[in-house]
Amino acid sequence: MSVPEITCYFSPQSGYAYLGHPRLVAIAREHGASILWRPVDILKVFAEGGSTAPAKQSPVRNAYRKKDIVRWAKLRGIPISTEPAFWPTDTLPACRLIAAAQGEGIDPEALIFACLSAVWARDIQISDRANLIRLADEVGLDGAHLVELSDSVAAAEQVQRNTVAAIEAGVFGSPTYVVNGELFFGQDRLDFVAAALVAEASGAPR
Repeated sequence: MSVPEITCYFSPQSGYAYLGHPRLVAIAREHGASILWRPVDILKVFAEGGSTAPAKQSPVRNAYRKKDIVRWAKLRGIPISTEPAFWPTDTLPACRLIAAAQGEGIDPEALIFACLSAVWARDIQISDRANLIRLADEVGLDGAHLVELSDSVAAAEQVQRNTVAAIEAGVFGSPTYVVNGELFFGQDRLDFVAAALVAEASGAPR
């Protein structure tokens, strides 16, 4: 029997990817699913999907977003800053770091959450190499080695492949989850992700 999969397209600076991360991991464990983590060049995804980057949205919408993330952070039981010091930022160094870890056969779940938490709870600049080494070290990885690997063509090409795959799948923002070909945009759709896994396991029509 095949293991169900959740493909997660995300940006390592996405506030909603941060808020959804613990719940996504819990859902995967509950349903015996594997998560295919796919860090993407979010600016290309926004451009192709016709989306406006959150930081460039209207003042009214951004004011609402700040209230909304506080609500979700309380629900999820995790800290969050409504004014992160280093957001938005260049996410490609962190994307390549995650891809490099995956290239080494490492489950990047903890590293991804470390990057997301760095932005939204710790005011750490994730475009800085020294910080990426520190974050990787903190989750028990060889940060210096992984940052060195993140400079490779292979890591950059993997992020590009992820980005192309996301665009081709119809992704327009972060996080987006895919179960059995069905897209769910936003961490507030995670209950639907869980339901899709149940349906897939039972063979019920979607």
